[in-house]
Amino acid sequence: MSIDKWFTKDNSKEDRERREKIFKNLSEEEVQNLKKKSTRDLTQKRSKIKELNGMPDDFLSYVIEFKDWLNQRTYLKGDVDKIEIWIKNLNKKLDYENTQGLIAKNNVIAQLSNEFKKIPHNFLDEKTRIAINKKMRAKKRTNSDNYYLRKLKSIVQEKLKEASYYEILKKVLEFNAK
Repeated sequence: MSIDKWFTKDNSKEDRERREKIFKNLSEEEVQNLKKKSTRDLTQKRSKIKELNGMPDDFLSYVIEFKDWLNQRTYLKGDVDKIEIWIKNLNKKLDYENTQGLIAKNNVIAQLSNEFKKIPHNFLDEKTRIAINKKMRAKKRTNSDNYYLRKLKSIVQEKLKEASYYEILKKVLEFNAK
């Protein structure tokens, strides 16, 4: 099925005429600015695509490179040493990426726990605090822990709505009508 049948040719013709009319009414300076802008957008899109496709550190690109190399071989018995080296290198890269991910995750957990320590102890009840600690440290949670987390989530959402109202009131109070 083609999507073209959903568009009428009259609409596209009218749109084309309207765009041409608007384009003719623009000054030369505006036309040049539009051309520069579209060129800049195109080059930025191409550079982003190149960055995504050309990442040398991406594990998947190494796997694809290994697959391509392996597909070119017809007699693998003579390449056993090279295959072992490829697999060892792939394992090392995978381990490295996993350790980097763990380090980043541990840093985030450390920052969250430092922020969480700033909350006064009497702000949350004990069971909610325990449930949050279990969640941050990825420990096994009980049904009651999940209940307290859901309850806290609903309370936080209500308070955030109230905070938006207080922001409006703050702006009203700070406004000086003279």
